[in-house]
Amino acid sequence: MGNYDRGLALLRELGGADEPAVLELFHRIGADDFGAEAVAYVYGGVYQRAGLSLAQRQLITVGALAAVGFAEAQLRFHLAAARNVGCSGRQLREALELVGSTAAAEAGLGDEGSGLDDQDRHLVALAAYTALGGVAPELDEHVRAVGDDKAAVEAVLHLSVYVGFPAALNALTRIAAARG
Repeated sequence: MGNYDRGLALLRELGGADEPAVLELFHRIGADDFGAEAVAYVYGGVYQRAGLSLAQRQLITVGALAAVGFAEAQLRFHLAAARNVGCSGRQLREALELVGSTAAAEAGLGDEGSGLDDQDRHLVALAAYTALGGVAPELDEHVRAVGDDKAAVEAVLHLSVYVGFPAALNALTRIAAARG
């Protein structure tokens, strides 16, 4: 199975639909080839990397998208995707509150299930600071608090497709400096 097939299977799992809307969008604009490349790279490549669970990847994606504040459709998709891979309403509500988003109330997230553990809380905060440019000294605190350099690096690499390569490079530079 190639990256596109793995990516399409994962995108279907996350979105709960056989025909992902993002592929329909690329089709409508005549960019089917780009859509296939994006699915292969993002969902068949980046999402398949070791170091973070699928639930953690969704939590940090939700945190980053909520922090930037201009990606409501993508945030809604990833909130639903997080639920589809086992994140509780309480985890999602806590993640959104952590980054100062009002989306939790709008999404009707409740208190069911367990909340964020310490590592996930710091990963979500790391995601928010990465999304906001990756240069805040507060990012350093959360890199150290994650307690696992591999998880912090994987979180930033994952976020590069959502918040941009420059922001990810800035955050990776902070991680490298923290390592000494």
